[in-house]
Amino acid sequence: MKISIKPPQNKKPVFGRPAFLLVGMMRSGSNFLERQLNLLPDVRCHGELFNPSFIGFSHQVATKIPGYARDNPAARNADEEAFTAAVDAACDRSVVGLRLFLDHSPAMTARLLYDANVKKIVLSRNLLEAYVSLETARETGVWLTTEAAKAPPKPVKVDINKLVTFSLRQSLYYNDVQTVLHQTGQSYLQVDYNEIKSLDKLNEIASFSGSKHRFAEVTEPIQKQNPGSLEERILDFPKLVEELKRRQLARWFR
Repeated sequence: MKISIKPPQNKKPVFGRPAFLLVGMMRSGSNFLERQLNLLPDVRCHGELFNPSFIGFSHQVATKIPGYARDNPAARNADEEAFTAAVDAACDRSVVGLRLFLDHSPAMTARLLYDANVKKIVLSRNLLEAYVSLETARETGVWLTTEAAKAPPKPVKVDINKLVTFSLRQSLYYNDVQTVLHQTGQSYLQVDYNEIKSLDKLNEIASFSGSKHRFAEVTEPIQKQNPGSLEERILDFPKLVEELKRRQLARWFR
C-alpha cells in the first residue's frame, strides 16, 4: 500500500542520547503519559515539539532553551535540525522523548520514524471516543485538567461526515507509521488508551523508553475530563448509531 511518509535524505541520528516517541493523536492519552514519564528522574518528555502552531516543550523546561519560545515557532521552522540539536543539548536528563501527531512537520516525522535509535510507543484509542473527547475540548476550551470532573460534560453533536473524515485521516496516518516501522524492522510498543493508568503498563513503557527507573504507584497529574458513557456524551446517540449502521461503519466505532 502506498504511504505518504518517505525515507528522509538526512539519515543521521536525530538525538545524541536515548530517545523515544509517543506517536498518537489528540485525545489518545499522550498528555497524561508525557507528565507521568517526567516523574521518572532520568526521563525528559516534551510535548508536541513539531506542532505547526506552537512548540510543545515540557512544561518544566519551557524557558530553558535560548532562542525558542512556545508561541513563536518561526525559529524552529527556519532550521529544524538546529532546533533539535538545541533541545538535545539542553536536555537535563539521560533520556529524551516527545509527542508526534498527524500534521506535525513532515520532514521531522520522516526523520524520527525512520531513525531506529528513537524508540516508538504507539498510542491508540477508539476513534469515536477520541472524536467526542476532541469536540468536547473544543467546545469547553478545556484541554487538560488536574481536577476530577464532578459530572459528565454537556453532550456534543457528532457530525457523521466530520467523524468519518477524522477517522480516515487518523487511520491512514497510523497505517503509514506502522508500515514504516515494519518495513524498517523496528519493534514498537502498542498502548491502548484504556491501559495508560495500569501500573504494569506504565512500567513496561518506562522500561521500553530506556529509563532505569520504575513507578511505585500511579499518580494522577491529569484527571479524566469527560466521565460518563458515549450515550451520555453524544446528542442523539441512537440516531448516530443507526447512521453508522446504514453506512456499514458501526463495527469500527464500538
